Amino acid sequence: MQKGDFFIVNKTLKLACIAMLTALSVVANFCTIPLPGNNAVSVTIAVCFFTGIYFGALPAATVGYVGDLIAHLIHPLGDYNWFMAISITLYGVICALVYKIKMPRLAKLTLSVLICYTVCLCGLNTFGLWLQYIVGVKPSLFGLWEFFNGHQTIKKSFWLYLAGRAPMSAVNIAVNAILIAGIQESKTIEKLTRRLNPTNKEYNATDKISE
Repeated sequence: MQKGDFFIVNKTLKLACIAMLTALSVVANFCTIPLPGNNAVSVTIAVCFFTGIYFGALPAATVGYVGDLIAHLIHPLGDYNWFMAISITLYGVICALVYKIKMPRLAKLTLSVLICYTVCLCGLNTFGLWLQYIVGVKPSLFGLWEFFNGHQTIKKSFWLYLAGRAPMSAVNIAVNAILIAGIQESKTIEKLTRRLNPTNKEYNATDKISE
């Protein structure tokens, strides 16, 4: 096999892996454990984190968004929540960007978790669900416009709704963080992903400080 052929094969395998991760994201969207307050434990975050760490921001955004959209098309649960869609798209993107910073792996994962918990789970997710179930408008830009220009009777403020969701959201992301923490210490996963995506600099000499 010539050098050019190797890169073609490698790129094909990488695309196949991203397609498989997208399918896994769809499955993860269905395989959730319901929790009180419109919460759930789902490994969707772990799938997005994994893609972001090993394949980069764009593949992670694709896996997150496309997986969520396909799951909605297969089994819609009311209006498509655009705020949650943006949130799930950002999980892997945030993780991919944080993992470019030179610091120990565990510190990178911790920072990714904190940002995603604040911005995605407590921010976008909660706001989208609040609009949908508490305010009673569509969880989209149109619904947001309707909210600011309407006269809805809001039974529960966003902050009160957030206070009820925040602890369960913390459980959700903690489960995903533990899963990713175990995966990123796997030498087998490291070798496989390095071969599929040799341009990923995540596991270079600077990271060996933490090993």
